[in-house]
Amino acid sequence: MNRKEKAEQLVGDLRERLVELESLGALVAAAHLDVAIHALCKEFNVEGNISTPD
Repeated sequence: MNRKEKAEQLVGDLRERLVELESLGALVAAAHLDVAIHALCKEFNVEGNISTPD
């Protein structure tokens, strides 16, 4: 597995955690994680890096 593949897998895992944080109402933590996901997507050119606020 190369670095981009690892980044793609990590983005998927982090998005799952993001949903969990939002469901808990931990919105500040979720916002920080969302920014981290965007940065990871940009750095490794991972597709689908746009999220919309609920």
